[in-house]
Amino acid sequence: MALLVLVITLIAIFTAELIHYRKHALDNLHLKVDFSKNVVNFGEDVELIEVAENKKRLPLPFIILKFECPKELRFYDMENTSTSDYLYREDMLTMKAFSKHTRRIRAQCTKRGYYVFPRVGISTSDLFLIERFTVDFPNDSHLVVLPEIIDMDIMEMLTSVTLSEIQCRRTLLTDPFTLAGIREYTPNDPMKSINWKASAKTSELMVNQNASTCAQKVHIFVNLGYYNPKRSLSLLEDAISLTYTYLNKLAELGIPASLYTNGLDIITDAPVISEKASGFDTLEERAIMLARIDLKQPAIPFEEIVEKYISSTNRDDFILVISPQYNGTFRPVLADMKSRRDSTHWLMPCHRSTPDAKPEPEIAGSYTRWEVLGSD
Repeated sequence: MALLVLVITLIAIFTAELIHYRKHALDNLHLKVDFSKNVVNFGEDVELIEVAENKKRLPLPFIILKFECPKELRFYDMENTSTSDYLYREDMLTMKAFSKHTRRIRAQCTKRGYYVFPRVGISTSDLFLIERFTVDFPNDSHLVVLPEIIDMDIMEMLTSVTLSEIQCRRTLLTDPFTLAGIREYTPNDPMKSINWKASAKTSELMVNQNASTCAQKVHIFVNLGYYNPKRSLSLLEDAISLTYTYLNKLAELGIPASLYTNGLDIITDAPVISEKASGFDTLEERAIMLARIDLKQPAIPFEEIVEKYISSTNRDDFILVISPQYNGTFRPVLADMKSRRDSTHWLMPCHRSTPDAKPEPEIAGSYTRWEVLGSD
């Protein structure tokens, strides 16, 4: 009889405990997964911060913190992590009443992009581990990984081409407030142009050489259309990295620039366009725009971007076209750009195995083949 009473009592306790936990285990339970910063450079480390809170008197014997994150984030500690389309991570701990748990997990950002946590959740149980209770939480955290900065000879060459092109030689007007350098005096130079300090140092008459009044800009047109039937993306990523590196260099040189791409923003689904004059105040903004280009979405036709924005350029401006695509409809569009803006220069990211583009004679002198490592 005593045994029966004990059994009934235990069943009653287990049942009451289970009902209570079933009703209240998930009350006032919160989970937030965030990044230590929202904008990071390519290859930089970032911390994922888990914050779980149990804001009630009921203790939880264990909880499992679960979240999915992009596999482009490489955790240094891969324990409790599985991989498929996403990285799935689970961390187990115990939470007392009115307790808070914070954990920092370091990861490396290995690819440009805009990343979010699709799902975060908590699983817990009653004291006797009879039943598991699970809840998912909304999570609005995001991470922007900026494009890679390219440190290669191609940037020196591109800078040299740019500087030579934007030096205006088509006007006789000069700017008396801007000096391009100092040179020796000639009989045709006015006396007011003599630089007396430089003349004293050299013991010869030297004159100031004024720069042109022509304020030229650089316009970057980036074609992110697929360049092979496999719809490979590696050269498109290289094109974006090159664009970002070039914008950085132009900002350092104080050269105004605009950006036109046919790639679509992952949030707005609109082409990534920036017509504002480039400077350090807008460089990060443009970097974020480039980071948010979604290459999984097919780009809009390049000719639509060119037709809409080529009229925004001046004839003396330098136009750089960055395009891994070298055939199909691109070539007629490029030829049309060259006929309308003679300063147009085409830079083609490619692999060593990529066939020669064989540009037309009118384009051949304004064409650069940039070979990168790898293959598709």
